[in-house]
This record gives sequence, C-alpha cells and structure tokens, in this order.
Amino acid sequence: MMIQTPSKLFEYKDLKVNLDSIDFQIELISPEKAKNYLTCNFKNNRIVKKMWIKELATLMRKKEFYLSWDCLCFNENGILINGQHRLHAVIESNQTVAFCVVRNMPHKVAKLLDNGKKRTQSERITVGGILMKQKECAMVKNAICKLNTPYAGTYLYGNSRYDKLISEIYKKHQKYFQKLDSLGYLSSGYTTFFSAVALKIYVELCNSRKAYKHQMSPFERSVFWLDLCRNGYSQRFQTNNSTDLAPLVLRKVILEKKEKKEATWEIDTLQLCVKAGFQFLKGDSPKRIQKTDVDPFSDFQTLKSTNDYYDQSNIVKIKSKEVFSYE
Repeated sequence: MMIQTPSKLFEYKDLKVNLDSIDFQIELISPEKAKNYLTCNFKNNRIVKKMWIKELATLMRKKEFYLSWDCLCFNENGILINGQHRLHAVIESNQTVAFCVVRNMPHKVAKLLDNGKKRTQSERITVGGILMKQKECAMVKNAICKLNTPYAGTYLYGNSRYDKLISEIYKKHQKYFQKLDSLGYLSSGYTTFFSAVALKIYVELCNSRKAYKHQMSPFERSVFWLDLCRNGYSQRFQTNNSTDLAPLVLRKVILEKKEKKEATWEIDTLQLCVKAGFQFLKGDSPKRIQKTDVDPFSDFQTLKSTNDYYDQSNIVKIKSKEVFSYE
C-alpha cells in the first residue's frame, strides 16, 4: 500500500501556497520562445516601456545581461505575470538568453512581485569596490548628461551598463567629492542639479588656464555657487553684483516654477542650471536665464582628473540655516 506524502502548504496572512506544485527551471529563451510566452501575458499587466526594452536589448546584444534570481513567472493557469519587458527585449535583441523561470505561482502574488528593494546604482558600484553615495552618483550622471535629450542624466545613465563609466568618472574627481562631504555639501538640502553644476564648475576651472574676473579658486567658486543656489546668500563669500548674480536669477526662476506647480527635476531645469552655472563660472551677471540644449561647458568625460590639483582654499565647515530646497 502506497502512502501519499501530504503536500507542503505554506500559509501567508491571506494566502495558502502549495510549495510542491511550484516548478522552477533555468531556460534558454530564444526570440521565438519569447514571442510564444508573450502570447500568455495577462491582460492588466503594466504598460510596456519601450525605452527600458531598448536598454535591456542593448545589454543582451553586448552579452552583459546576466542570469538573475528575478524570475520569469507564470501563474497556475499558465499566464505570464512577471517578465514581459525582458521577453520583449529578447525579441528586440534577437538573442537567446538564460532566465530563471517559475510556474504555477498563485496569481495573487503578481501585485507583490516588485515589492523587494533593488540595489541602487551607487549601491551596485559600492558592492563592486568603490564607495559611492547616491548623491555623488547622481551628480556624475547629470554632469555628463547631453542637454539635447528628453531626460536628465539620473534617468539616462541609471542602467547597469553605465556603472563602469560612472565609477571611472567618479574616481577622477574623488578628492573633490570627499572635500564636499567633509563640509556638509552632500546633504539633501543641495539639490542634484545644483550639485552636478558645482562639479562641472570645479572640474572646468581646474582644467582651464583662463583668468576670470571673480579671481576665485575652483573649489571656492563651486561652493559659492552652491551657497547662492540653495540659500540666496553665502556665509563664506561676499556677493559681487557684477560677477555673482547668475545663481540668484536661476533661484528666482526655479521658485517661480515651484509656485506654478511645474516639475523642477526634469531636463529643462538642468538646462537652466547648466546655463546659469557657466555664466557664474565666467563671472557674468545676467538679468535673465534662458535654458539651452547645447552645453557651454567642455565635454565633461574628456576633462582630466582633478585629484592632483592643488587648491589653496582654506574652507572649514560652518553651520548654516536651510532656506530653500526643491528636492
């Protein structure tokens, strides 16, 4: 007489799962197989993002899309409940790719599949051996961003295929980041766009042999920019109306955008910040700031490392009051 082993039931708050019924496999999925799986996609799955599919497809073509524990998932009726973007990317790339595949998952878990916290880009880079804060990562991405694109650098360069580029650029200017951090300039009150432009100002001035009428060192000019953008004044430096008004004009424009409930984290705000930052670098004091889709700074990626730059600035940390922030 055969004794039947009872199934393994695991109970959640409002769900029982038969663990014996769940099937796990590692599969090589071709474009043809991906098309077949997508015919099983469930009706109310989230809207497909074409740009994300293109990013994934690029990784697949470059053989940089690795086997992951984030499974393609089918419910107990064979309906696809997780993985549609990756399957579309297999078709777009025309590559055969390895995936973990789970079948017979209760459909109820579909709404919970994205609850796990994924590593941020700065966390991935840190795991790779280069300690990097999230703010520093965002600064680099916005500093290298082309202004004629529809999105800011934080979105454009967030994919893992850019991790190496971001980390290499960060290492070129690591001492600047460390000095900013020691003085409190990497705190949340200093927005990503302001900070990215401060980085551009510093690196440009370190690589330039030009003399500017403000006669400030690269580090002084960059933190003066941050002071004026955030607070409208500086406890470190005296504002000169003939050389220092660009960040104040920018600040007014952004405050007006906030009052109109317009977004201040999109590419048009970065365009304004870059234009104002370059005018501040030169020592110009414009009455108006107009956005530009042509970056007036030098190509950030090609500029030399600033780690060996000797800066005589003797700036110490001071306690300042937060007056303005749009993050």
